[in-house]
Amino acid sequence: MIIAMGSARALPGRRENLISAAREMAAATRAKDGCHSYGFFSDIDDEDTIVSLEIWRDQDALEAHTTHPRTKEFLARTAQLVEGTPALTIHRVSDSG
Repeated sequence: MIIAMGSARALPGRRENLISAAREMAAATRAKDGCHSYGFFSDIDDEDTIVSLEIWRDQDALEAHTTHPRTKEFLARTAQLVEGTPALTIHRVSDSG
């Protein structure tokens, strides 16, 4: 199982645009093969920071997602809405139940 966690801070006045893009992406992604969970959340200490949490069946499912045109479009769109480069960490965990 693959867990991907990320965060990005919206540029001033762009939070709602970022949330809108995140909602569209989440809705389109949740039904993908290999996606166990996919969501965006607001940081409780900084509402302009959006946190992502993705859980994928395996590396192949994650790679299919990251190379999909919709994902590339989302990343290009949101690059104009966030400060700097979003943070992302990927964890591989055993599926021990």
